[in-house]
Amino acid sequence: MIILGFFLFVALPSAAFSAYMFFWASDQYHSTAAFAVRSSNTVAPMEILGMVMGGGGGSESTTSNSYIVTDYIQSQAILEDLPKELDLQTIFNREASDFLFSMGTDLPIEDQLSYWNGMVDVSFDATSSVIYVDVRSFRPTDSVVIAEAILERSEILVNKLSESNRRQSVRYAEEALARAEARLKAIRKQMLAYRQETQEVDPEANAEIAAEMIAGLDRERASHEAEKATLMSYLDEDSPRIRMLDQQIAALQGEIASVRKRLGTGGTGSGEAGDRRNNLSLRLADYSELAVEEEFAQQLYVTSLASLEKARQEADNKSLYLATFIRPTLSEEAQYPSRFLYSLAVFLMLTGLWSVVVLLYYNVRDRT
Repeated sequence: MIILGFFLFVALPSAAFSAYMFFWASDQYHSTAAFAVRSSNTVAPMEILGMVMGGGGGSESTTSNSYIVTDYIQSQAILEDLPKELDLQTIFNREASDFLFSMGTDLPIEDQLSYWNGMVDVSFDATSSVIYVDVRSFRPTDSVVIAEAILERSEILVNKLSESNRRQSVRYAEEALARAEARLKAIRKQMLAYRQETQEVDPEANAEIAAEMIAGLDRERASHEAEKATLMSYLDEDSPRIRMLDQQIAALQGEIASVRKRLGTGGTGSGEAGDRRNNLSLRLADYSELAVEEEFAQQLYVTSLASLEKARQEADNKSLYLATFIRPTLSEEAQYPSRFLYSLAVFLMLTGLWSVVVLLYYNVRDRT
């Protein structure tokens, strides 16, 4: 029974599978391509050591994008993005008699992806950052066509990634510029409203004029007081000249008091509740605050504008591109399937299962 079981479940199936592999399995031809994702960003001399030590930002970017391209080639997305004229179902069913390695018809997308990953091998060498693609099909030209389509779609993906990176880096600078511009416009509107309300362009200039006016009036008052002191040495206080000087001094003092009142109330904060339009000190404080805000907004706007220009220049210098080192090769001799290895693997697998069953049989028999 053991020998019969070996013949029925090991020797006969192995012989049948080997016969299928050597007489019915169709030849498969491969096409190999190799490419890498590169960046046109210029690396400063001080950054070369960091890239060698593994800390270079550009190296990390190209490596991460290489993994993205590798995953894309093995994903459902590439099956959906391949051109319509590339009929994979026709290509992978050219040898209909080879039902074991043919794709089959009317398969769901998940089964198509599983078959695709079985016929398209993708590997990424992290040391050299090179992506290797090996495509198998039943005709050499079909393998080349599929490999060319993979290169084309990978290049389109890399261009999209590069454009996305550029847009993202520039978008932040544009948003910062928009905020700075809006702030500057708002401050300028407040400054315009203030000038329309107070009917003056620059309160600081008005304050300087008022200070000069007070100084001039005070000098004139001092001059009249000195003249009065001189006349009092030989004239009576009731003399017309002395009375006229007293009137002039009083008028000057009133004018000085009026001008000083325009500058401020002279209190310790009570003026805040007064009429800000008639109080030059309060108007000057409001204007100074708006002027500082306007100057800061102006500087922020200029800085944001320079940052945007710098971001655009850096984005132009950080474009990604696909560097193809090996164009899809045309196979002259079939390398697949590995008929002997597949036959040997099936024989060893069936022999192992048969051995396990035999050992279980002896184990059960010895225990009973």
